[in-house]
Amino acid sequence: MHKCLQIAELFDVICKRVLATGHQGSLASLCRTCRLFHEPALDVLYKSLESLRPLLFCIPEIVTIGNKITMFKELRLSDWQRMQYYAKRVHSLRVNDQEEVVIDKTILHALATSPFTPPMFTHLKRLWWSNNSADALPLLCSLVNARLEWLILHDLDPVLLPRVVPHIISSNSLHVACFPEKYSMRHIRPDVFQSWRNLQNLVCGLVNDATLYHLATSSKLTHLTIQVDEKNDYSALMKLAGQPVFTTLEGLDITATHTLHCIPILEIAELPSLRSLRIHSTETGLTDVELHQCFCLISRHCPNLRHLRMKDLQVSPPKFPVGYIITFDILKTLFSLCYMEGLHLDTTCTFSLDDNELAQLAGTWLKLRALELGTENGWRQPSKITLQGFAELLRRCPVLLVVGLAMNAWAPDIDHRRPGGGIRRNGLEVLRVADSKVTDPLSVAAFLSDVAPNAEITGYEVGFEIGFDMYGTFNTRMLYRERWEEVSMLHPLLVNLRRQEAVGLESDEYSRD
Repeated sequence: MHKCLQIAELFDVICKRVLATGHQGSLASLCRTCRLFHEPALDVLYKSLESLRPLLFCIPEIVTIGNKITMFKELRLSDWQRMQYYAKRVHSLRVNDQEEVVIDKTILHALATSPFTPPMFTHLKRLWWSNNSADALPLLCSLVNARLEWLILHDLDPVLLPRVVPHIISSNSLHVACFPEKYSMRHIRPDVFQSWRNLQNLVCGLVNDATLYHLATSSKLTHLTIQVDEKNDYSALMKLAGQPVFTTLEGLDITATHTLHCIPILEIAELPSLRSLRIHSTETGLTDVELHQCFCLISRHCPNLRHLRMKDLQVSPPKFPVGYIITFDILKTLFSLCYMEGLHLDTTCTFSLDDNELAQLAGTWLKLRALELGTENGWRQPSKITLQGFAELLRRCPVLLVVGLAMNAWAPDIDHRRPGGGIRRNGLEVLRVADSKVTDPLSVAAFLSDVAPNAEITGYEVGFEIGFDMYGTFNTRMLYRERWEEVSMLHPLLVNLRRQEAVGLESDEYSRD
């Protein structure tokens, strides 16, 4: 054997490269090649498991009968030692109940309550658990220990969680904790969160003000996803007014029944390190005046924000659109956020923008990679933005990947060979047209095939999802949907035609030379 393969670090890199190709069988073959390869290759092979099955099938007594994994003998000490030989190498484990083959409860019970020592998974650091079987719950509780760094339970049935929480209240090594969004954390003592001194990422449901206080003073927390409601008066957080809070927070995701319940956090806390902000209301959104005030707070307290996403499930309140129109002047309050890369607004409000205003917006945020305005809720009124305005947006924002907005896509009156006027953005991946009006599908498809040849045209089903008839009749709405479907079908055909035409022109020029 060549001496270079005896260097442990080099062989470890080779094993990881083999695993990255997806050929686990090749890695298993390496384990059997020679004794020198055996241990390092096994460490890489078992470091991250997507299921318990690779461990279970190490035991001859465990077999598959029909759609169930079961055992026909009780586990002996030798069986346990064999399984432990492999399990001690596992650092990351996923357990779910979506597999075709179900693990019998006798096996789950044996794994959770084995009398043998040492226990399995002595080096487990990351655990993803989405098995909602009550039979598997003891095993989950046995795996949750003080060594865990990641605990992902967001797909777990909230009914089962109270039995798990007592096992994680004193985990000092926990870095990432994700709990079901529907599970309220208000019954958990606030000092429990304080004991997670190394916590960096928390996802959970409703929290109380005392918990918010502890989270605000954390020196390690970088990402926070929580829910709030009318019971949160933020009295504890107000005691920190004027003091540095959430000093390392980079991502904040708040959900509430009413968007107004989320605003006090932005009023109290200055968040200079915040890069991403998401606000989601499940019932009632903001008026345009309230939204303007919210934008002012964001601009003032989150100067380094790069991604802003606001979404309301309430689409068309009474008296809409009066009092629910986002104008250019309202959006202009966000212009101080000079690092903006992604803006996603799907609120109760509609939009009133024209081509010139869209161009000013694009000229301010040159690094914009995603711009989505009303792509899910729709604009619910005719748009003043034309295809020429869309092309100017692409010209001013060279790194755009996703665009979503409503347009008045009438047939463009531009040179038929290059309808985009020379503007082309090959990098645009998705164009969501929302409830845009379209007249001549062939001309619109020709235009888009020139300016955005690689974009997927989608999002034209929005009018049906929101149940709002912008154009007065179902037939009209159906007509625009059918036209956008035709545009989506014609677009790739015309892109290929342009490419063939370009190849033909190059050949003619070469022949003339």
